[in-house]
Amino acid sequence: MKYYYARVSSESQNLDRQVELFKEMGASARTIFAEKKSGKSFDGREAWNELRNIWAKKDDVIVVKNLDRIGRDAKEVRECLLELAKDGITVQSLDQAYLNNFLKEKLVERDADSLAEAMLNVMLDTMLQVDLLRAEWERKELRQRQKEGIARALAKGVKFGRTKNDEFREKFLQLYPLTRDKDNPNYLSVKDVIKAIGCSKTMFYKIRDEK
Repeated sequence: MKYYYARVSSESQNLDRQVELFKEMGASARTIFAEKKSGKSFDGREAWNELRNIWAKKDDVIVVKNLDRIGRDAKEVRECLLELAKDGITVQSLDQAYLNNFLKEKLVERDADSLAEAMLNVMLDTMLQVDLLRAEWERKELRQRQKEGIARALAKGVKFGRTKNDEFREKFLQLYPLTRDKDNPNYLSVKDVIKAIGCSKTMFYKIRDEK
């Protein structure tokens, strides 16, 4: 049986590209396991743990776009690949197809018929670790650049995290007092304020109750 695993690290990232790619390869909904979870560890990775511990059996194949989809810690991914190989489960990487034969045939059994084959096994093993470490390093670099960018923006007074609801609440604070005094020349009805805020009636009363 062939299964497919897709992962992105956060809710804001796009998971569809990996899933659509797998569907183009012939995967069905029941063979695709996808989740938006950090690859820092395997804890809380419901889709991966279900695939690994319940569905994947001996002679099955798990397809990933890149080995770093399995996880972002090179040592942990290496250990995971070894455990899968020992259980007779093969991993195939679309981005690292040059490693697939090695992952299938050489990861556990290191017997070689010649010095050249033995050297090839070591080379591929090293390439696997280099790929995983490179992906891990790139993520660390990206996080560092993001932190630096946020720090620069904060220094310039940029505010982060404002949502539409925050805007509604801000307008509410400005306009709601005008509904309280009909003798005020600037009086506005609740209906007018809801329209001016641009929120629903339900949201208006929710904000009012909060305040």
